[in-house]
Amino acid sequence: MSTQLLIERLEKLGWHHTANQIHGLLEDASKDNVPYSEFLDTILLNEIEKRESLALEKRIQKARLPYQKTIHDFDFSFQPSISEKRVKEVLTCRFIENGENVLLLGPPGVGKTHLSIAFTMEAIIKGYSAAFMRTDDFITECKKAEKAGLLNRVIKRW
Repeated sequence: MSTQLLIERLEKLGWHHTANQIHGLLEDASKDNVPYSEFLDTILLNEIEKRESLALEKRIQKARLPYQKTIHDFDFSFQPSISEKRVKEVLTCRFIENGENVLLLGPPGVGKTHLSIAFTMEAIIKGYSAAFMRTDDFITECKKAEKAGLLNRVIKRW
């Protein structure tokens, strides 16, 4: 079987990542005398990892984050009133599984945006879809929807 035919079949299956790398994968397998099952496992893992990576990127884009931050970037010593234990509990994402909400309230400059972005990123990494929206933007959207008679639609969407 020609490599070109193999590439065409991989692309027909939607395995574009593997199709783009098949020459190197075949060369490495031949050079290292890799067993068939190990070669197949390598191909499958590469394709799965690429698809998961692309899905993660899509979820991050859909979240409309103003910037990307993680909890590792947060300085708890800067804001000692924030309970690190409670933050770690939110990072487990159990609140999502339980159908609960997390609200961050406080004056400007205490880290609410950073934490909400970190919570969003953690949920996205764990496979959930998420969207970031500031409260004032949400209220503005609801007011516009109410004037247009579409408030129920906005509420259902969120």
